[in-house]
Amino acid sequence: MGERLIIFLLLVGYGFAPAFCQSENDFEEVLQVPIYYPEINPESPIGIFALDLPFYFPSASPRKHQLSIGYTMANVWHPQARFLYPQNLTGSQQNELKDIYMSWRPEYFEAMNIETKDKLFQSDGVLHHLKFSYLNTWTSKHSFIVNFNVHQLSGGQSPLTFLVSDSFIEAFHSNFAIEDNYGRRLFPFNRASIQFDDETGKSFRKDKGDVFTSIVDAHYYRQLLSRKTEKWHVDTQVGAHLSIPLNELHRYIIPGFSAGIRNDFRLGPKSSLTWAIDGVITDQRALKVGDGIRAIDWKYRKHGRSLLALNLMSQKKNTVVIGLLLNYQDPLMKGNSFSWDQTGYYEIGVDVLEEGDVWEGEPISQEFYLSKITPASLYHFSLKTYFILGFQKNGNEFNIYCGEDLFLVNNAPDIQFSFQYRFAPFGSKK
Repeated sequence: MGERLIIFLLLVGYGFAPAFCQSENDFEEVLQVPIYYPEINPESPIGIFALDLPFYFPSASPRKHQLSIGYTMANVWHPQARFLYPQNLTGSQQNELKDIYMSWRPEYFEAMNIETKDKLFQSDGVLHHLKFSYLNTWTSKHSFIVNFNVHQLSGGQSPLTFLVSDSFIEAFHSNFAIEDNYGRRLFPFNRASIQFDDETGKSFRKDKGDVFTSIVDAHYYRQLLSRKTEKWHVDTQVGAHLSIPLNELHRYIIPGFSAGIRNDFRLGPKSSLTWAIDGVITDQRALKVGDGIRAIDWKYRKHGRSLLALNLMSQKKNTVVIGLLLNYQDPLMKGNSFSWDQTGYYEIGVDVLEEGDVWEGEPISQEFYLSKITPASLYHFSLKTYFILGFQKNGNEFNIYCGEDLFLVNNAPDIQFSFQYRFAPFGSKK
């Protein structure tokens, strides 16, 4: 009787095992889902010419050769502003400037006959970004990524770009926020331009329909430590990074170094929770390779990203990832004094559009509200929030990203959507 009972229990257990257990391979896959998010950097009209990094950690079963195609669309809106750098200030003038608001300083410079050197920046439209990536992982510890970037500026009138168009954004503001709180309705929709003039008289400009490149960037990652138990996994890595300019704005080769750590916690047989963070420092002016525009002068620029994600695997081994990522970046230009509202500057004066001015041939009927957004997009740090929805199966991956200013507003960019497809063209594993 005892032997029959044992045999019966073994048969029952064998029959129900697929429903309650998972193979070691399944366990590793759900506990260490691949993290490769190249589209979680702000589409800043000037920042796209700097070195941005993918958010990357290897998977439990990496594939050797992979390709990725990403498309991003983002709304940018920065009413024209001039940045005035006063020259030869006296000690008393320096003290007086501390108590004068940034947009009132130009009048002070004129009244005191103070010589200035000026920059000018403006942007309006929808930035499109195509990113072509190659990813190679070998021996489970070494990874190499190279990206090629192409951009286009449009007015945002296409149905494809409706969610990042001026029309959608202002309809949302009218119904759920402040009516025209950025002043977009003071200027015709669907027109587009990006312009930056430096103090030497050099000008960079892109208009509606222009297609242009920014950089080619390469990234090497070395896994340092990988430990796992039945309930958790930890992985640490370091990285070396480099960008080569393919543009006429920022003609510098930019190197960088990074370090990151990810922690994965098992929630159930087919689910896990991932927390990952990385930090990067780049030298924005390491090696000059040509004459460009003085639009980026912050030398050692820090980046930091933090991800919290829920990973869910189905019985058919389809994995869904739901994540929230915060992206921090240092300013692009020097001159700010730290302030949470992003209005603090040392001596710089900011001349904004006012009633009676003309911008791109259009008369301005009133001063733009929130005039701080144009200088803040260059002189203050960026903190962006990205929602991520990912689908993965058999080494193929499709991600949807939505980025928005939830903490600080500088419209660099405003709202941003990205779509990314990654696949292994040869199906080869490590």
